[in-house]
Amino acid sequence: EIARAFLVPEPTIAQRIVRAKRTLAAARVPFEMPPRAELAARLASVLEVIYLIFNEGYTSTQGTDWMRPDVCHEALRLGRILAAILVEEAEVYALLALMELHASRLPARIDSSGAPVLLLDQNRSRWDQLLLHRGLENLARAELLHQPLGPFALQA
Repeated sequence: EIARAFLVPEPTIAQRIVRAKRTLAAARVPFEMPPRAELAARLASVLEVIYLIFNEGYTSTQGTDWMRPDVCHEALRLGRILAAILVEEAEVYALLALMELHASRLPARIDSSGAPVLLLDQNRSRWDQLLLHRGLENLARAELLHQPLGPFALQA
């Protein structure tokens, strides 16, 4: 799944993971929040990975299912954890908003036979109103922080 998300062969990703594990072990990198000075540089990568996870669930590249809601919900869970920790980061709220707005439509994205339904043809009464509301709230939170709009805010 990681290889498909990054559009590279599986052996390449497997090698990268092995090398990364070795590097982290050799450097004895602690599993903790980075210092504020390093946060901005590292946060963008974390947000990108969470969004890649979400997209794998939203438009599945594995198996015969068009989507995998459990994978979407896992990405949402990770986004909420990050938002609880990084309360002053607008782009974290923006990513969460984007994922919640998309996830609100999951119940309407496929018909009873499992075929995809285009956005214009979706029955909006099937959209998850709680997720829709949460998405709009998180977008408003991002805007209230008065930080430059990043890619997730613009998409949301």
